[in-house]
Amino acid sequence: MEYFLLQCPRLLSQHTALRSRLSALAIITLDLPTLLAASGVHPSWQPAVLRLTCAFLKKTSQLPRL
Repeated sequence: MEYFLLQCPRLLSQHTALRSRLSALAIITLDLPTLLAASGVHPSWQPAVLRLTCAFLKKTSQLPRL
């Protein structure tokens, strides 16, 4: 899961877009707890982080494989 969400070179453009969108929310820590549970994120930004992670999963078309 970590490789898919953070490192897979086939998904570089999607990773870059996700990082950019999260950076706009001042979220610089990208790890599984942040992306999957918005852990450590201010409560007001948690829904946005989860929406961005879901959008990433949809854009990659890999959700059924997970």
